[in-house]
Amino acid sequence: MPRGGSLTKLAYYSTVQHKVAKVRSFDHTAKGIQQESDGEPLYEISVQEEITARLHFIKFENTYIETCLDFIKDHLVNTETKVIKATGGGAYKFKDLIEKKLKLKVDKEDEMTCLIKGCNFVLKNIPHEAFVYAKHADSEFRFQNTHPDIFPYLLVNIGSGVSIVKVESEDKFERIGGSSIGGGTFWGLGALLTKTKRFDELLQLASMGHHTNVDMLVKDIYGGAYGSLGLTGDLIASSFGKSATTDKEFSKEDMAKSLLHMISNDIGQLACLYARLHNLNRVYFGGFFIRGHPVTMHTITYSINFFTKGEVQALFLRHEGYLGAIGAFLKGAEEDNPNQYSWGENYAGSSGLMSVSPDLNPMQRARSGTQTVLDSDPCFQPRWPHQTVCQDQKYHDILYLETGKKFDMLEMDRLERQLVNLPLLQDPSSYIPDTVDLTEDALAREYWLYCFEEALDGVVKRAVASQKDQPEAAERAEKFRHKYRHKLQTLRHQPFAYGSLTVRSLLDTREHCLNEFNFPDPYSKIKQRENDLALKYYQKVVKSLEELSWEQRQFALVRGLLAGNVFDWGAKAVSDVLESDPEFGFEQAKQQLQERPWLVDAYNQWVERLKGPPHKCALFFVDNSGMDIILGVFPFVRELLIRGTEVVLASNSGPALNDVTNSELQIVTERIAAMDSVIQAGVKEERLILVQSGSSSPCLDLSRLDKVLATVVRERGTDLVIIEGMGRAIHTNYYAMLSCESLKLAVIKNSWLAERLGGKIFSVVFKYEVPSKTQGQH
Repeated sequence: MPRGGSLTKLAYYSTVQHKVAKVRSFDHTAKGIQQESDGEPLYEISVQEEITARLHFIKFENTYIETCLDFIKDHLVNTETKVIKATGGGAYKFKDLIEKKLKLKVDKEDEMTCLIKGCNFVLKNIPHEAFVYAKHADSEFRFQNTHPDIFPYLLVNIGSGVSIVKVESEDKFERIGGSSIGGGTFWGLGALLTKTKRFDELLQLASMGHHTNVDMLVKDIYGGAYGSLGLTGDLIASSFGKSATTDKEFSKEDMAKSLLHMISNDIGQLACLYARLHNLNRVYFGGFFIRGHPVTMHTITYSINFFTKGEVQALFLRHEGYLGAIGAFLKGAEEDNPNQYSWGENYAGSSGLMSVSPDLNPMQRARSGTQTVLDSDPCFQPRWPHQTVCQDQKYHDILYLETGKKFDMLEMDRLERQLVNLPLLQDPSSYIPDTVDLTEDALAREYWLYCFEEALDGVVKRAVASQKDQPEAAERAEKFRHKYRHKLQTLRHQPFAYGSLTVRSLLDTREHCLNEFNFPDPYSKIKQRENDLALKYYQKVVKSLEELSWEQRQFALVRGLLAGNVFDWGAKAVSDVLESDPEFGFEQAKQQLQERPWLVDAYNQWVERLKGPPHKCALFFVDNSGMDIILGVFPFVRELLIRGTEVVLASNSGPALNDVTNSELQIVTERIAAMDSVIQAGVKEERLILVQSGSSSPCLDLSRLDKVLATVVRERGTDLVIIEGMGRAIHTNYYAMLSCESLKLAVIKNSWLAERLGGKIFSVVFKYEVPSKTQGQH
């Protein structure tokens, strides 16, 4: 590729060694069920080292190719590496340099195959990967939901020329057309017209120009619109048309803008014709011509809208610059079948859309270089290695670019579990997890960014307190503070950096940053203490419930669920109380609850439903440890079991705030079963089972759940879903439409949010929903 604007992409695979919190049950068999009275905790907490796989992608200017190769030679090439496979035009340009520097043979891979593999990968694994660009809207970037089936689609790759590819499946694609008029045409003609050699400078000129000074419009010919043909007066009749009839000099800016419109309109019309010919409504644009430039995306969007009359949208990709590198990487890794895993973007290490890297300049955190790809609009990569070497120190900057230039990074973590849709989503293709899009709601965005920044001191304090025995914890906590604050500042200016900005993404980014600095579970000891305490009251709570009439008991069970949900360390109003008043307990929490009628109150409908036949199986997404799970959820579950309903308890796979994890819930359930025959029978007869959700978030995305959970839901004929807590039922899933009955319940523990919803702090949401097709069955 010409040197003016070419980029190099370095892609490498590493194993990341980080700390995880593990819980293990003490052996209480010799002590019987009264063990809690002697002060010994229910379980022990240990921090262990765990190794996970990570993909790193870094993009920078070709000027630094030699620095990059030195990095690869020193850190990413092992003695078994003999060949680097390459794809793309830059493979020819740098072939000799690579072979000389790395002492490896360069072997070429098919460019289009790599591009399609990369595109499939990001569309499947990165939520909010695709977006529509709307220049004059309140939110320029409108992110699309991840469709459960990404195929078929049209990929319009605009490099030097244009390739139009129809993609029908993972391995089936066809180049159905193209054009020689593409990015190279814009660059070449632009250089001739403006004497500007750099691609980015041409785009900058175009953004400042006015094409109407150069282009001949319909109104220039007819004095206005051509109504009978439906042509408006401002429509371009002839690109550069005025230059043939006017003697004046045209500015570089105006010529660049006219040229950009001419080429974009041509590509847009071509894409529309192929989309209609092959009946495709998903059209993605990529290639170096796009490069995330607003002016380019706007002109292509306008062209597509015009030629299809709004029937087809131009879709762009957050990571389109990495597609070739990702695809080449996956191609080399085929024997390890990376597609069998789910992957997730690591917000702590990714720089986001159109932003500067979060760190100053480092090609950072190469923890144990293994497989490498180098793409300078080309892609290079050795085979996927079978062995890796871990480094204990995570924060060395192994390669430092002394440039001060912008460059982008993307990090993808391999997830332990394969993630799929909840089978009970009414329409997976239209499901949106998040209730409010902060990208579009400026007032809410400003409040929540302020809220998370205000909470930062408390999070740092909690992180240090969780590792009192480690003298360097305070230093790591300060690094966490710096990184997360920087993320918040970036999101204040670029709310679209990681897709739609939501409360969920702010929480998840915080969890990613905590993990990055080895704080895997800052609330582990609080959860342990609260679980121990709540277990002491379990039998008393159950006994008092049994003494009530059926009607009274149903209300007491719901009230207990809500009271338990008050115990949320993620809510500042609650954590302040819990910090200052250790005696604040279950009964006090009940007194805080809003009296009926609640803010959202479907309790009467729920009780009427309970007078009918029992549900076959209830799926319960649980929330907090301690009072919530033990004194709120388990008595409710107990009642369902007595009614004859099977229960699946879905809890987080990994820690987030004080939410109960699957491993903690296993121990708690075992302990409760030892003192409650109903729970014991439910476990023994497998009418009560515990399953991981696949999530490590305080919120819940029903389109990314553990595949095992989805299988259990399907096999058991689940006909009731219960979602508890602010994170899972208010910030997410409040509007989620399910194909079965559902209960969404939470206590609003944030005064700003409560007021926005029309209530006050500790207002109650109790939402019982029945899908229309089953209305009136009971």
